[in-house]
Amino acid sequence: MTLSSKEAIAERSPSKEFPPHWSETSEGPYAMCVRDWQSQICAVYYRQRGGAVAKQDTLMKALTKSLSSGALEAVGVYGVELTESLPTELPANTLRVDMAWRMQDNLLFHLEFQSKRETDLHRFLEYDVRLARHHKKKIRTVVLYHASVTMAPEELDIGTAQYRVENVFLSNLDGNAALDEVTRHLQADEWHPEDRLRLALALSMEVRDREQAFERVLALVPKVSDETERDLVVAALLTFGDKELGDAQRERLRKELRKVSKIAQELREEGREEGREVGREEGRAEVARTMLAKGMDVALVSEVTGLPVEELEQLRKELSN
Repeated sequence: MTLSSKEAIAERSPSKEFPPHWSETSEGPYAMCVRDWQSQICAVYYRQRGGAVAKQDTLMKALTKSLSSGALEAVGVYGVELTESLPTELPANTLRVDMAWRMQDNLLFHLEFQSKRETDLHRFLEYDVRLARHHKKKIRTVVLYHASVTMAPEELDIGTAQYRVENVFLSNLDGNAALDEVTRHLQADEWHPEDRLRLALALSMEVRDREQAFERVLALVPKVSDETERDLVVAALLTFGDKELGDAQRERLRKELRKVSKIAQELREEGREEGREVGREEGRAEVARTMLAKGMDVALVSEVTGLPVEELEQLRKELSN
């Protein structure tokens, strides 16, 4: 039996009816989760994504544009033109980087956003070694530090190799001046790519009154008249801008952004769907228990749930006792 064969599953299931959202593609592989549907056991395919598979989600696609066209020049990072995001989970022990992209010059751009000082660079070095090995490309790594951090190492000498990153300390940038510049541009009916990050990162820069700066950001975002540019600002805000906010402010920020941005609305729905997916994953053992209790064979239950045969054999013994 192959996992993509509905007929094979139907022959071995109590019900040969399948819900209308059943779907198959040639992309495989698929795993199945089983749930109780109209008092019958039915099979529902869902996509099984491995940790190293690229996830071109809504936010990363928007960020690819948000950080391009000179936008990073607002924080002193020049020559970055991104083309596509890369997987952030790397082979071997599933190390995870913050964000990585392929650049227009075909090099890789690795971006980390830190709210605490990195005491040494061994972790970033390991990330970059894995990235380089996986993609066979040179890497440029930039570390953005929140205003609470004023110094951090930028070089690491391990004897056989020297490693270097570009540190950007947002404490050196004036958040009030950044918001003033965005305000002037909006009043003059102008917009510059750098304004995306001036607005998105202002709360992570040095500001006189953080509460007042927060209110200014909320007031300025809806004034970005171009809908696409507004979405790019929102994508950057949701990624970088809420790191140091309290729960109440973070919730208010997201609520206000959903009023003015389609991407914020889409991300909320994606989050809900991811929550449902996690729930399905956590329910695999219960699904297996139900199927075994109904007398379905271990091999089928293993294919359907993804659980190992040995674990299912043990579960079946427990059910029979």
